[in-house]
Amino acid sequence: MQVRVNSEYCKGCNLCTVVCPRKVFVKGETTSEKGYIQPKVVNPDRCPNFNRKSRKKAVCEICLLTCPDQAIFLSEKEVEA
Repeated sequence: MQVRVNSEYCKGCNLCTVVCPRKVFVKGETTSEKGYIQPKVVNPDRCPNFNRKSRKKAVCEICLLTCPDQAIFLSEKEVEA
């Protein structure tokens, strides 16, 4: 699993950068199409969900619970060609 930020929902509060104990997120440098400075995932391998294969067991997920816009989600890791 990999943590991601949905730029359509994120309003740039950057609470995830504050609450993440593993510093997976940092405040972004560019604005979204809606004009928000959104967080950036810089250390996805630090997330305890990174090597997890399914969502059956809850591991950390503080960022998902904290995000007021429900813009953070977990997805399958992308396979690099």
